[in-house]
Amino acid sequence: MENKQKLKRPIQKIIRFNQEESTYLENKIKASPFKNFQNYARISLLTKEVVFVDYSDLYHLNSEVHRIGNNINQLAKLANSFEDISSLDVQEMTDAIKDLSQLVADKLKGEIRKAHE
Repeated sequence: MENKQKLKRPIQKIIRFNQEESTYLENKIKASPFKNFQNYARISLLTKEVVFVDYSDLYHLNSEVHRIGNNINQLAKLANSFEDISSLDVQEMTDAIKDLSQLVADKLKGEIRKAHE
């Protein structure tokens, strides 16, 4: 008990890793100027900024685009059965939705990549 009072840092925190995380962390420590986990973790936790990115709006937008695409597909099937709309118009709408869906997916992937850098 008396020994703990003499320590510079008497407060201990415990963290658990799976094997993959542990191996990844060991490699990061070896590549760093720190000699052990304690120093690496303390400096990393105290000096690195934690970035939280809320992707809920992008996920919501992505699901809405998919719903719109499904609705257009249903309309296209209906239009084809009645032949009221030209197949060219249907194809243009379908292509536009695919392009929009791809833009949303690319934006989401880009934001995720930026957050992990």
